[in-house]
Amino acid sequence: MADSKRPRSRSVLVIDTGGTFSMEYDSEQVSPGKRGLDVGKDHQEVLKKLKSISEGEYEYFDDKGQEKDRYSKKNFSWTYHALSERIDSSSATPQSWHDIAKVIFENQLSFDAFVVIHGTDTLMYASAGITFLLPKFTKPVIVTGAQIPVLAPGASDAVGNFLGSLAFATWTAFLRSEKSCHAYHSLKGVFVYFNTKLMRGTTVVKVDSQRWDAFDSPRIRFVGELIEGKPVVTESQTGALIRLLDPDERDLSISPKLYNLPSGTNPYPLVIHLFPGLSLESFAIYKHDAIILAAFGCGNGPDTIKESLLDYLDKFGLVAVVSECLSGSTSAAYTACIESWDKSSSHKPSRIATCNNTTLPAAYAKVAVFLGRKFDSPEDRQVEFRKAMSLSWAGELSYRTTEEYYEASNK
Repeated sequence: MADSKRPRSRSVLVIDTGGTFSMEYDSEQVSPGKRGLDVGKDHQEVLKKLKSISEGEYEYFDDKGQEKDRYSKKNFSWTYHALSERIDSSSATPQSWHDIAKVIFENQLSFDAFVVIHGTDTLMYASAGITFLLPKFTKPVIVTGAQIPVLAPGASDAVGNFLGSLAFATWTAFLRSEKSCHAYHSLKGVFVYFNTKLMRGTTVVKVDSQRWDAFDSPRIRFVGELIEGKPVVTESQTGALIRLLDPDERDLSISPKLYNLPSGTNPYPLVIHLFPGLSLESFAIYKHDAIILAAFGCGNGPDTIKESLLDYLDKFGLVAVVSECLSGSTSAAYTACIESWDKSSSHKPSRIATCNNTTLPAAYAKVAVFLGRKFDSPEDRQVEFRKAMSLSWAGELSYRTTEEYYEASNK
């Protein structure tokens, strides 16, 4: 029987990767660290500020200038780790995700939870990438950032986002479960915390370039919220997102592996955003192993690209289709649906993979990680690719089939 006593003090590793959150602030320029990306002095200033916040020595204000409560020290400790190269996230690559995931993987026995400070421009790609690179990781990883640097004078959302991330990273709840009726639990997996909301790392998208409420999870409901300073996890989500907490063990959540990324000249997928009148003589000219099409509506596209797309498939290229819409899903029920273009050929089922309600950032990260796997033949890889895109790896899609999606949405 699980020990129901209150868990011991939690330990958190805070990983600073750069971005607006950690940028040096002046009235004329915002840049990560000093010019030339010399982060030696600058990350110490960030650390000093974060220490003052977590020790309850810092009063902070929201974006309307209204005073918030002073933060009080909780039953946890945290360690700050700045990456050797902290960057603006617009310069991040899938290798950047792997670097972060590697730090988490190598420190999983030493810490109970992780907070990743990341730039907002590509935060949604990084959170999905870290999720897929660390399959079935069962300790909480909270990715956050800010629209205004933590070192900026006056109001900054960095303060609230940092404190909220710590709150969810160290969240424990006395819940009922199948294994024990009375036991403490904690979160598991990768999440994004921003402006009071906790979202899955694989469902988040950036919806505003300036407002503090910059991120949302429009296709799959967000999973938690900071209410009056207290982390609250949505009841319907707790089963898949929490783990039984043994207060005397650190090594119960060892990730089985850290996935590798592909190598080569063009190792990552190419994203093509469809538009009216698009015409391409050949997709093969891009020399990428995989292409992601951001399609109209439920996965439709102009038939002017049909022949070149089928030719690309004949050369064992991989094609995934996502919807360009903020919410909703792709569907094979429409005659203009791109997936249906391949069904008239001798290949059944279609070699084109539909991603259902997976977001574009999550689909990109998922395909990138998939390309790092080895297969016996190009044919096998093409078959497995379609299967992989139609199944949820880490909550990036909520329905296995579009029929289930529409059946549920119409209730």
